Formats: sequence, C-alpha cells, structure tokens
Amino acid sequence: MECPYCKQEMKTGYIKGDGRWKLRWHEKGKTHTFADTLAGIGFPKAVKYSWWKFRIPGEYCKSCKKLIIDTEITE
Repeated sequence: MECPYCKQEMKTGYIKGDGRWKLRWHEKGKTHTFADTLAGIGFPKAVKYSWWKFRIPGEYCKSCKKLIIDTEITE
C-alpha cells in the first residue's frame, strides 16, 4: 500500500498484545525471536505504558474506518 501522505510503500502487519506483554508490531512474513524481545525490537514508541494499562494516541475517521497512529517502531 502507498502511504497517503508521503507516497512511500507501507508495510503490512498488525499490532499485537495480550496484557502480559507490551504491544508489538508484527510485520507480515517476519517472526520475532526472544533476543529481539530483549533488544526491544518491534515495540511502538507511541504507546504510553503505566502499570497494566496502555494508551496509543491516534486519529480515527468514522467515514473510511482508518486509524492513523504516529509512531516509530524500534528495529
């Protein structure tokens, strides 16, 4: 998919979390190792954590059902 703002190719994936671990970006077709976890790879910097809670600021369009989150993923 092309980014609507800068026209660069976007990566397909998802953000995953279950309450036991921090939220993490998973790029389609790639896997994370335990060493990646220890190094902090794949964690969105926009996520603000406090004890057992998190928030992600973003903008939602009710019309097109898109959520835009400004963040940086550690690599």
